[in-house]
Amino acid sequence: MNRSHLRAMSLSVALTLVSILVTQALAGGLPGPQKIDADWRGVLVDPTADIAQVIAQIPQDANPLGVRAAHLRTKAYPTNFERVSFRATDDTPLAGMLARHRDGRLHPGVVLVPGMPQTMDLKFMVELSDLFARNGWHVLAIDTRGQGESRKLSSAKSSLGWKETQDVLGAVRYLNETTLATSVAVIGFSAGGRSLVKAMAEEKGQFIAAGIAVTAPLAPYSPLTPPEPGSTPSRFTKLLLESLGTRSVYEYYDQAARAYGVDIPTMQKLGVADTSIASVSRPLLMLHALDDFFLRTSIRSGRHDGGAFSLAYRDLVKDHAHVRIMLVDQGNHAGMLYLSDPHWFALVTLNYLKRWQARDVEYVTASAPPLDLLMDGELDGQSATFRLALRNHGSAATGIMDVHFRIPPGTRLLSCWVGFQGLGRCTQDGDRLSWTLPRLAGNKATAGQFVVTIDVSRVQPGEFETRSWATAVDKGEGFAEDMAVAAPQSVKLLKP
Repeated sequence: MNRSHLRAMSLSVALTLVSILVTQALAGGLPGPQKIDADWRGVLVDPTADIAQVIAQIPQDANPLGVRAAHLRTKAYPTNFERVSFRATDDTPLAGMLARHRDGRLHPGVVLVPGMPQTMDLKFMVELSDLFARNGWHVLAIDTRGQGESRKLSSAKSSLGWKETQDVLGAVRYLNETTLATSVAVIGFSAGGRSLVKAMAEEKGQFIAAGIAVTAPLAPYSPLTPPEPGSTPSRFTKLLLESLGTRSVYEYYDQAARAYGVDIPTMQKLGVADTSIASVSRPLLMLHALDDFFLRTSIRSGRHDGGAFSLAYRDLVKDHAHVRIMLVDQGNHAGMLYLSDPHWFALVTLNYLKRWQARDVEYVTASAPPLDLLMDGELDGQSATFRLALRNHGSAATGIMDVHFRIPPGTRLLSCWVGFQGLGRCTQDGDRLSWTLPRLAGNKATAGQFVVTIDVSRVQPGEFETRSWATAVDKGEGFAEDMAVAAPQSVKLLKP
């Protein structure tokens, strides 16, 4: 290489660094993501090992406690995230939440795409976005067309994964241009994973460095037909109707197809991804769970191949150079796979993307909190019962910890106790209940269940909420929720 080429390369690198600093300076006064905590745990990965085999060995401890209720629960983003708008590659305006690093160093980026009926402000999207930001990624979480905040920006409708491909590619382009990320990967949940696969097949490795599709339905959906007169929509259909802002799924997609210049069968065909996956030319991890309720529903209804969630595409990619399929026993669907074991899910996704985006970059890490708190609740007449459990995924035992529960206003404590492990009844201080744990062993040990029953006879009809959190006594940080050592949990119940 001659001197002129070297000078040109040096100038190009210098201009890139200057551009990064200018971009960060113009970005405003938002703080950068917080760093990972000292007690977060990672996995030591041999740089020469097959990353798919490595993550397959990370132990999973899926627990369904509270997962279904938490799946559609919203949560506020940390203050380092900013609300942004950008455009899909077909010029449709979209909404997102962006976190970028302002430390003058080069960072990879990741786009998170929810499914349906899901939005970027759901608990699992917020927590995973924060995890990636704190481990060193620029992060963009988005609402696809017709969903969430994006529905407020245009009249563009959902298209069953077809046009959402342009949403994914537009988000990748925006994150790359805004942050000058070294590369951009995508994690897509459910229908978001379907659009990711189609986007990777379409762009042929030019823009997406790697992808993770979580319980993505790649095969054809069941044909859409008008509802039978007098039929009662299922729970999922009700959620879908609310998400789309419509009274009829068929009418909505009929209007969507017409707006895009096709009919419903054509739109459904254009959204299929189980054949296009063979054209993927960058690393793609397909995550599935055997207890996926959509898979079970399809089988019960007579779709013995699993319907849209069929894994028949495995034969097509069994010798594929870039596609890997990881099937676990438990975890259910989409964000529930994260919620059932946040520690495992974080380590799997962080390590997979670090391998393909920042293998040798020391300040891009793959660590996750060792503790997680699970919570569920149910209403039974004039009383409500809540169950809590605290888990330690780290290798070392914890010190003394307190588990706390906040009694909702207008309620009265009836009983509180601990089953299996703990010290028995709780102590009460005003509206806060607490249990003290002298020690919680490591390696996925669980404390609980902590059980609380409260009288809700004086609570007005409507929704009421309660919260739980855990604090470290030996760190002298008191009982405050903002000192929690695991992500605080909340449960909302509806009193008729």
